Amino acid sequence: MARRVSALVIKDDYVLLVKLKEQDKLMPRATWVFPFVDIDQDTSPRMAISDLLSKFKIDYSMGEKVFKYSPSENPKLNYFLYIIEYESGDPDVTSAFQTYKWVKITDITAYSTSFMDGNVSKYLNERSERTEKQPLIKPLN
Repeated sequence: MARRVSALVIKDDYVLLVKLKEQDKLMPRATWVFPFVDIDQDTSPRMAISDLLSKFKIDYSMGEKVFKYSPSENPKLNYFLYIIEYESGDPDVTSAFQTYKWVKITDITAYSTSFMDGNVSKYLNERSERTEKQPLIKPLN
């Protein structure tokens, strides 16, 4: 079974998507995706995603939340998705991907969601609702 580890990089109420350089053999309908790397059985998913993000030259923090699932488009793919909090930096994704964009969480469904598990969609919806409820200007103490 193929294994893939991906990063759900969140910046306020935006998510980082990357554009593939060429068609993905495991997910042929995908064009814009969460940053990912394919791994073998002996590779730690957490280390693999850390290595990928270090190439992007951004500052981030990795939470403990991780989703594990098989996407509906390819049930033979074992998928790990780590929640990553973006801190700073301009992502340089060109070593692995064509380009990137920050997409508002509420607009994520305009992109292919066949790679997203229902629990990921639920998490993003809850995250978006929390962000929208926060005041735009924080009161001074």
